[in-house]
Amino acid sequence: MEEHKHVQSKNLASKNRLEDTFTYISSSEDEEELDEKHILELLYKNYQPVSDASRTPTSRTSVFLENTLHSGAATCLICIGGIKRVESIWSCQTCYCFFHLNCIQRWANDSVMQMKVKGEQQRNDNQGYYNHLGEFVPPKRKKSLHWCCPQCRMEYQPDERPTTYNCFCGKEINPPAQPFLVPHSCGEVCGKFLEPKCGHDCKLLCHPGPCPPCAQQSQNTCRCGKSAPRPLRCIDRDWQCQEKCEKLLSCGKHKCNQRCHRAGNCPGCTKQSTQPCECGRDMKIVSCANRKWKCQNICGGRFVCGLHSCDKLCHKGPCEMGECPFNVRSCPCGKNSQSLSCSEVVDTCGDTCQKILSCGQHTCTQRCHRGPCNSCLVTTRKKCRCGLHEKELPCSKEFTCDTKCKQVRDCGKHACNRKCCGDQCLPCEKICGKPLSCNKHKCQSVCHRGPCYPCRLESVVNCRCGKTRRSVPCGRERNTRNLCLELCRVSAKCHHIVEHRCHKGECPPCRQRCGLLNDVSGCGHICKAVCHEAVKVKNQKTLNIKTQIKKQTYEYKSLPHPRCEESVNVKCIGGHEVVTTYCWNSKPTSCYRKCGRILKCGNHQCNLTCHTVANLENMQQQVGCINCEEGCVKPRPSGCSHPCPKGCHLPPCSPCTVLIKSKCHCGLIQVMYKCSEFFNETGSIQEQLEQKERLGSCGNRCIKNFPCGHRCLAVCHSGICPGPELCRKKVRIYCPCKRLKQEIACDIHRAGQLLLQCNSQCEADHSRAFKELALKQHLEDEKNRMELEKFQQKFGKRKHKERKIADIGPSQKNFNWQRGAIYAVSLTATLGALAVAYYADRMKWYIIVAKMNVTGRRKLLRLHKVYIFLIRINSRVNLAKLKYVFALLVYGIPKSAGRPTSFLL
Repeated sequence: MEEHKHVQSKNLASKNRLEDTFTYISSSEDEEELDEKHILELLYKNYQPVSDASRTPTSRTSVFLENTLHSGAATCLICIGGIKRVESIWSCQTCYCFFHLNCIQRWANDSVMQMKVKGEQQRNDNQGYYNHLGEFVPPKRKKSLHWCCPQCRMEYQPDERPTTYNCFCGKEINPPAQPFLVPHSCGEVCGKFLEPKCGHDCKLLCHPGPCPPCAQQSQNTCRCGKSAPRPLRCIDRDWQCQEKCEKLLSCGKHKCNQRCHRAGNCPGCTKQSTQPCECGRDMKIVSCANRKWKCQNICGGRFVCGLHSCDKLCHKGPCEMGECPFNVRSCPCGKNSQSLSCSEVVDTCGDTCQKILSCGQHTCTQRCHRGPCNSCLVTTRKKCRCGLHEKELPCSKEFTCDTKCKQVRDCGKHACNRKCCGDQCLPCEKICGKPLSCNKHKCQSVCHRGPCYPCRLESVVNCRCGKTRRSVPCGRERNTRNLCLELCRVSAKCHHIVEHRCHKGECPPCRQRCGLLNDVSGCGHICKAVCHEAVKVKNQKTLNIKTQIKKQTYEYKSLPHPRCEESVNVKCIGGHEVVTTYCWNSKPTSCYRKCGRILKCGNHQCNLTCHTVANLENMQQQVGCINCEEGCVKPRPSGCSHPCPKGCHLPPCSPCTVLIKSKCHCGLIQVMYKCSEFFNETGSIQEQLEQKERLGSCGNRCIKNFPCGHRCLAVCHSGICPGPELCRKKVRIYCPCKRLKQEIACDIHRAGQLLLQCNSQCEADHSRAFKELALKQHLEDEKNRMELEKFQQKFGKRKHKERKIADIGPSQKNFNWQRGAIYAVSLTATLGALAVAYYADRMKWYIIVAKMNVTGRRKLLRLHKVYIFLIRINSRVNLAKLKYVFALLVYGIPKSAGRPTSFLL
C-alpha cells in the first residue's frame, strides 16, 4: 500500500511538472504588439476596397504578410507547428500556403512511394473480376505518379518535388534573414505578371501570397461604352456609369432597367405574366423571362393504331412517333423479326434459344420461349475463388469455400477475413480512426498506409470579448494570434482603469502609478510606484511530506506601499544648503561644512561641523555653537603691551587697567600707574608728555646731584636736573693731609677754591702715622709666619733627621735664605686660598642672611664664629659635618638629638 502511494505521488509530481513545461505561452506575448491593420492600410491605401474582402488577392496577401511578419504565426499543416522567420520554407503556387521544406519533401516522397506500391498491385490485377453478386468489376484506371499539396490538393509531378529553399519570387536561393526585410524574401522587386492579366507586373518587393491587383492608370471606358473614357487604375477599369441600358429584353416586350453593363449581359425580365404550358392544358403566372413551363400531366395522345397512347409528360407539338412503335417485332429468341399489327401476338419460332446464359459460357438449350432463360444446369468441376478447394457444381452456381482469407488488405493493417476471397481482396473499408495532429478529431478516411492527411476542418477562434473572429486550421487555436483592436472588458483587480487590447489568458499586470496616499511612510505624498494592489505571487504547496513533492500555485496579493520616492527639498541640520533627495531619505543630516554662524564676539565664526540649531534662518550664535575662546585681537594703543583682559569682543576695548610698576625718574622709589593713563593718546603731544612726566614722578625731592655734587633741589623728574648754577650748599675743603678743613659756599668752590694749605703740625702727624703703620705690618707678618710653621709641623711630612755631627765652632749660625723663600711662598699661597674661601663663604652668607629673619641671623652669626674657631684650630671636620652643624644652628636642634658638642668631638 505504501509503495502504491509512493508511485502515485511520483506520477502526480511528473504530471504537474509536465503541465508546467507544456503550459502554452504564445510567442507573440514576447514580441511587441504591432498594429497590423494600420500597417496594411498604409501598404494598400492605393487599392480600392471591395465588398467581399475575404476573397480578394489583396486580403489574401495581407493575411500572408501578417503571418510572415510574426514569427510562428503561420502554421505548417504537415507538422502543425509554427513557422519561424529563420526556417526554410516552401509555398504552394496555387494556394500560397507555407510548409517547412523538410516536411514538404518528406510528404512528397511518401506520396510518390505509396502511389508506386498501389501501381504495382494494380499491375498484377489489371484484369477485371466478378464480385460475390456475379457482377463484373472492371480494372481500375491507372493514375500517373504525382503528389498533392496538403492544403489545396494541387497535383505536382515527381520531378517538381522541392529541393531548394527559394524566396517568394524565386529569384534567390537560400535568402538570408534580414531584420529590415520581410522574412523569406530577397528584397528585390517581385516582377510577376499580375492577375487578371493586364500586361503589367508586380512592383512590390518580394512578398508571400498572391500579387495584389494592378494599380497602374490607363484610359478606360465604362461597360456599356456610353460615357467618355476616364483615367483609372487597372484594377478599376471595369467601371460603371450611371446610364441605364434601355435595350429590349428577350421577352420582346420590356426594356432593361439595369445600370451600365456589358453588351449581351442583360438580366432576365423580372416582370410576371400568365402563360400556358407547352401542351396548352394549364395556365400559370410565371416570370416573363421564363415563359415556357411544363405541367405534370401525361400526354396520352393515341397512336395511329388506336390501341396504344403516348406516355410522355407535357410536350409541345405532336407526339414523336405518329405510328405505333409496336408494329415491328421479333420472336422471343430474336432470330426472326416481322411486321405485324400491334394487336397481333408474335409466336415462337421453334428454334433453339441459344442465348448466352448468366454463366457467360454456355447457351440456352431450350426452344424459343418467352421470358428469361433458365439457369445453367451444366455440371462442371469448379475451384473456389481462393483456389484451395474443388467441387462439381452446376455452372450457374458459384463455388465458395468457408476458408477465410488471411491476406492483409491494401491498408497494411487489417486482414481480409472474407470467405474464399482469392487474390481479389477488396480495399479496406474500415475507417482509419487515428487521432489527427489536431488532437481533436479522428481520421475519417478509409484505412490507409502512411500518415493521415491533416485535419481539413477549420476552427473559429474568438477573442475574449467575442468581437473578432478568425478561422484557423483545426489544432492551431492555441498558437494562433488573434489580434483584437477592441479594449479588454475584464475589470481590473486594482483601483485603476486599465485600458489594453483584448487578449487571451490573464490580464497583464497594471503598469500605472499607484496614485494612493503612502500610508506606510506617513509623509502624505502620493505613491508613484507601479501599481502593487494586485501582484501575482508564487506559492509552493507541499503535496507529500515524505517525498517533499511541491506544487507551485499563484495568487494575487496586495503589497504594502514601497518607500516614498518623491523628490523633496531638504535643508541640512545647520541650514547651509538645500538638497533634493527622495522622501524616504529626507531626514535632515549634516552637510559637513563649517557652521559659519557669527559668534557673540562678532569677530569670529563657529568652526564646528554643521550641527543642529533651533532657527535655521538665524546666522547668529545659537545653542550648540562653540563659545569664542580666543582673546581680544584688537590692536592695543601705542605703547601698551598688555593684552585685553576680556575675551574676544566687539570694539572698542575697555581702558587697560594693568598697574605698571616702575622706578621713578630718580630711580629710588617704585611708582604705580595705570597703563591706560600713561599711554593715553588724547590731547596734544605736549599734554601727553606732561602726563607721562607726572605719572613717572614719585613726588619726592630728586636724589640726583648737580655737577657740583650736591642734591637736586627740584621734585623727582626725568632728564638733566634743572638749575645747577643755583646750588648754594656748603662744601668742605681740606688740606692735602686731611687735617685742616673749612666750609665754603658751592658757588665759591665751583669758582676754583678747592684745597687748604697744610701747616707744620700736619707734617709731624704724617710722619708719626707712617711709622705706626710699618710697625703694625711687621707684627702681622711675624704672626702669620708663626702660624704657618705650626701648621707645617702638624700636617706636613716628617723628614728623616740625619744625625748631625756637632760642629764645634763659633756659636753664631748663618741664615738659610733659600728655605726662608720657600716658607714665604707657601705661606702666601695658603693665605690666598683662605682669603678666596673666606670671600666665597661671605658671599653665600650674605645671600642667606638677606633671606633670614632676625633669629636666623643670630644663629648664623654663631655658626660663623664656630667656623672661624674650627679653622683656627685646624680641625679635620669634613664638609658634611659642617652642613649638619649649619642645619642645627639655623633650623634648631631636634629634641631627640643629642648635644652637638659630641658630634664636633
